[in-house]
Amino acid sequence: MIFDTVMKKTLLVVVLTIFSLTGSRALAINDSVPLFSTLRMEVRADFEYHHLMTSSSYMPVTHNDNTYGFVGRYFNIHVGGNFTKDLSYYFRQRIVANPGSTNFFDNTDFLYLNYQITPRWSVRVGKEALAVGGFEYDAPPIDVLFWSYYWDNFYCFQLAAGVKYQTLDGKNAIIAQVGNSPYLHYGSPFKNSLLSYNLFWSGNFGCFHTLYSFNMFQRDKKGHFMSYLALGNQFTFKTWDFYVDFIHRATSTKQLMKDFGIIAKLNYHVTPTLNLFVKGAYEQNLDRDEYNNYLQTEEIWDCLALPGQIYTYGGLGLEYRPKRCPDIRIHGFVAEFITRNMKNEPEHPIWGKAYHADHNITANVGITWNIDILRYINKKVK
Repeated sequence: MIFDTVMKKTLLVVVLTIFSLTGSRALAINDSVPLFSTLRMEVRADFEYHHLMTSSSYMPVTHNDNTYGFVGRYFNIHVGGNFTKDLSYYFRQRIVANPGSTNFFDNTDFLYLNYQITPRWSVRVGKEALAVGGFEYDAPPIDVLFWSYYWDNFYCFQLAAGVKYQTLDGKNAIIAQVGNSPYLHYGSPFKNSLLSYNLFWSGNFGCFHTLYSFNMFQRDKKGHFMSYLALGNQFTFKTWDFYVDFIHRATSTKQLMKDFGIIAKLNYHVTPTLNLFVKGAYEQNLDRDEYNNYLQTEEIWDCLALPGQIYTYGGLGLEYRPKRCPDIRIHGFVAEFITRNMKNEPEHPIWGKAYHADHNITANVGITWNIDILRYINKKVK
């Protein structure tokens, strides 16, 4: 088994090398339509320490546990380019060391064709991220060092088709997209497919940027949907920037402000190579009807947050790219994650609402390596 895995990885590297050489020749023959304009790999590895604690509203900390060790987070391959001037493609694959219950295509994030009809209009078909707003969601996963609960449970890479309208100055874009629903988890058979309907707007107003969307995610074949509203707001200045994402979910009209999340991050760019940041979030799903139904049937109405739960986290960290080697990023952070499970009990006159809480204090240091294969080969060819 180990030998087969090594051979597969070796074969993959050989094939990519051949592709990269072919891409270099294509660039040399026709600079206006490069067959390969993107060919790179990125790898991230971390050392992580967790201190886990359990508590409740009736007693102090009841359990402690410590775990730590090295972990490989990502190994991604990016390939992109043009077949013609107006027809382009993009492919991003995550390599999984232990496939388990997932197959190769489950870990294909992007594999789509994009046709530019006019300077304003384009269509895209294939596998990609669902058109959902918010800046945490929009960032490449390898760059999201610690994350919200909903982000960790969002099966966002789905087969989809969409049309995009973009203003000529590139500052505003609207996307209408139909794709598979995030309620489709890995390995779901096609006969159980569910659809999502997504309307997305991105805006650029100088120092103010928006990533807004309204989405309808089909939950089951009975015609039930989850409505999803994401309002991503970012402010950028010379040495610092910050964003605030507001996300509201509802499976009925009774859920107004019962199931939502707020995520915020502030970056301070000390130098062009050093960034200090602080990030935090508050999320909840406190819909009583969904909670009672979940206790009786274990049916999930909201696939992004369990009912009766409150999630909070906060942390600070840094990112550093050496000036002599900007393709390498060193990062570190410390954060605390708290998951509070509200018990189905009446409020106590002294202790208040009954709850059970898990605390996870995490310390992490790691390194990311971006390998631009095409740039390296073109330098050697020249």
